[in-house]
Parts: sequence; C-alpha cells; structure tokens
Amino acid sequence: MALRGVLFDLDDTLIDSTAADLRVWLRVAQLLEAVVPSMDRERLRERYVGVMPGHYAELAAGRVDLQTFRRRRLDDAVSPWGAVDDDLFEQYMREKDRIVEEVRTFPDTLDVLRGLRARGVRVGLLTNGPSDFQRRKLETTALEQELDAVAVSGEIGFAKPEREAFRVALAGLGTEPGETAMVGDSLAADVEGALGAGLAAVVWLSADDAPPAGAASADSLTEAVRLLGLGGPPARR
Repeated sequence: MALRGVLFDLDDTLIDSTAADLRVWLRVAQLLEAVVPSMDRERLRERYVGVMPGHYAELAAGRVDLQTFRRRRLDDAVSPWGAVDDDLFEQYMREKDRIVEEVRTFPDTLDVLRGLRARGVRVGLLTNGPSDFQRRKLETTALEQELDAVAVSGEIGFAKPEREAFRVALAGLGTEPGETAMVGDSLAADVEGALGAGLAAVVWLSADDAPPAGAASADSLTEAVRLLGLGGPPARR
C-alpha cells in the first residue's frame, strides 16, 4: 500500500532542540556555579542529561507539570553539591523558558514538509510534552501552518510509545497505520512505539546506531523521506 501520511516527532526531528538547550545551558551553568562555586561543570552536565529521561517520562505521561519536572530534574542533577533553593530555581526557570524563543527548524525541515504535501502526502506531528510548551515551539518556528495535524501528549492524554498515542495522531491525520510512516529521533518513543502501533514504515534519525528490525536509519529529514520513497519532485499527473 502506498504511503498517504507521515508522522514526525518535533524535538530534534523537525526542530533543533538540542542546540537551543545547549545555548541556554551555558547560562544555566554560570548561574549554578555562582551559587555553588565547587560545582564541576562537566560532571553536572553529565548528571543533568543523564537524569532527564526518567523525569521526562513523568512529564510526558501527564503525571507532573512542567515546573515540577524541572524542579525534580534540577534537584537530582545538583544533589551531589547541595540543594536548590526557591530563588535559584526561579532564576533557572526564567532561563529555561527562553528555549522556546531560541528553537529553530533544521535547514531542510520546511522543504521536506512542503515537498511531501505537494505530493499529496498528509503530514502530521506527534510529540511528547506539555501542551503550552510544545505549542509555543510551534508558534516560534511557524511550523503549525506546515502541518495537517498536530497531536501533543499533554493534550491527548497518551504519550509515545503508547499505541493509543499513535491511534489518536492517525485519527487526526486521517490515515491508517498501514499507509503511514513515522520519523523521529527517539528509539523507544518514536521507533519502537511506531513499530508496536503497526505503522507501515519507520525511520530513526540516528547516524551512529543500527536500527531495529523493521526500521531504517537516516542522518537527516531529506534522507528519511528518500528512504520512504517520497523524495524528489512530485510525480506529474
């Protein structure tokens, strides 16, 4: 069956969230070091990145709000050096909120989305995260107008890799699993989730690791749509 739709992840798939986070991180690290001079920045960064998945799972599932997620993550990361007081946390929150102002799409994002739609392929978004935060990223990058459907875990009540998250996203997109592909950067949420939901094709945006059976890997969105057989100009009618 020919592909009629493609679902995309948002962070580090359509937009470069890592680059934005790193820019904000430099300011956050300076803020923390001013309060705790003995802090080792490299070790702090390792802890800050390392503790994130466990805390983010709670956020994506809707069991905690964004502020609670950030507080728990920061407390966990800083714990070897001391405790985070309310004043420090408020300063940290102000810096973190700037991420949505700094996110940018990847260079080929708009060309890929517009190229797919020009071919008659429906394009959707399935992202984990709180509604306000993810919607602000879409507003900053003006991406929503490039999409046929948007599903945010904080709005739909389900998070990738849950099968129900994909079911809701597909309902919004108006396509069936057997005619829809998934493209994302997370092995567990995007790749394994989409395979479990029975999607027709899955592309993992990872240049360094071999994909699991049933999926392909690519190092860019452009390569991903080529692997799906959807690259190049639309066919003449």
